[in-house]
Amino acid sequence: MTVDRPQPTSRRAHAVRAAVCIAALLFATVTPGCSYVPSGKLSYAKLALPYDRTQLKSTTSLEVLNVARDPAYQFKPRDAEPVLLTQSDTAVAYSGRSTNGRKTWLDLIAFDEFRMTAARKYFFCLDERATTDPSRPRHYLFPPRKGILFDSEFAIDPDVLTTPYATDEARKAVILKWLAARFQNDVTALVGSPKNPAQGNEQVTACAMMVNQMFQGILVKLAKSPGLAKNLATDQGIQFRHASLGEGRLRLLVENDTAAMTIRVNLPLTPLPR
Repeated sequence: MTVDRPQPTSRRAHAVRAAVCIAALLFATVTPGCSYVPSGKLSYAKLALPYDRTQLKSTTSLEVLNVARDPAYQFKPRDAEPVLLTQSDTAVAYSGRSTNGRKTWLDLIAFDEFRMTAARKYFFCLDERATTDPSRPRHYLFPPRKGILFDSEFAIDPDVLTTPYATDEARKAVILKWLAARFQNDVTALVGSPKNPAQGNEQVTACAMMVNQMFQGILVKLAKSPGLAKNLATDQGIQFRHASLGEGRLRLLVENDTAAMTIRVNLPLTPLPR
């Protein structure tokens, strides 16, 4: 009788060891490892530095250009390819890609053509293998997934603000439609149209195409279900269908003559840390 007692204990110990091994393997797949750039080196917050440093109605184009020399926005060659700076009379963009090609990002700042202070700012990032929550770098996502982040803060055109609308939902839908058009105009002013490019920056063009794809899905969703716009300012925002990545979510907050928009695809709808 006593001879049989150690067997369950041995089995339990073996099961515990197996569970620990499995947990270790799972942890290795979701934490940055040798095949993935550590999140601290290419964190979303670092990639969005030009966006974060820009304040609407006050930051000038010269101040945005000075970010290129900021030590906090420098990347080692083993982590990222050289960041590309693209400039026009009314816009400045920083675009980059990780050395392993898994992260592509764009910071685009558009300026008021008269005051030359920031009127709109955008941050876009495509992460081919997202492993962390955008707002909580220590919170790992399992399994890793292909995700998109897109943030924008912008001054709303006075014509949009002063036009009477039947409902607040209708006003927000028009703001989104206006922003989609403004974004495309800002990109065109920066690199030219696809048929007649003024500057050759494939990263800006590729990022812009993905943003326009998102806007298209959002506007189609609101056109079919206008009532959803009432949820734009909630914590969960509204859901839309991304053409290739599945579920996306959008939040829009409007305050006086400015607004802030947050879009996440396959990622939690949370803001970037500041």
